[in-house]
Amino acid sequence: MAEGGPETVAEVFPDQLLTERLADPHTIEQLIRVLDKLDQVVFFLDMLEEFLRRGPELADSINDMVLLVRQSLADAKGSMRWQNVLYATQRIQEFLDSPQMLSLIRSDVLDVRSISVVGKIARAMIQASEEVSEGESKRIGLIGIMRALGDPEVQPALNFVLGFARNLSRELNHA
Repeated sequence: MAEGGPETVAEVFPDQLLTERLADPHTIEQLIRVLDKLDQVVFFLDMLEEFLRRGPELADSINDMVLLVRQSLADAKGSMRWQNVLYATQRIQEFLDSPQMLSLIRSDVLDVRSISVVGKIARAMIQASEEVSEGESKRIGLIGIMRALGDPEVQPALNFVLGFARNLSRELNHA
């Protein structure tokens, strides 16, 4: 075979090949993407290096945990505890799957606004209970109640109670 004929393939040098590849728009786009994610790659590699460095320590911890579980399963009390945990987990799952719980979840009882109102009512009950237990007990008659009805501090609570009564009546009529 003769050298240097028309069938000869032009020799491509590595630096030419690299220059051509770097000039390709697709390669440029990929390099930019890699450079944009370089911080994340370095962080991931650092994490991986730390994980591998701590590998023996993690293996020892897992081994200790397996030994502890084996010992607790071999122990009659430990076995009973695991059975209790399993039973409790099954009962909790049955409770969560019950029609009553599903109905509760779908209702407005767990709505953020309902929970907020219940929290306010609970705080008011606690404060009222503390005020009554700390102060001297005084009798309030019909006139005292009438005066309290006009008290600006009592008005919002009265409006709430009356509004609640109206809305409860509507709900009960629709039930």
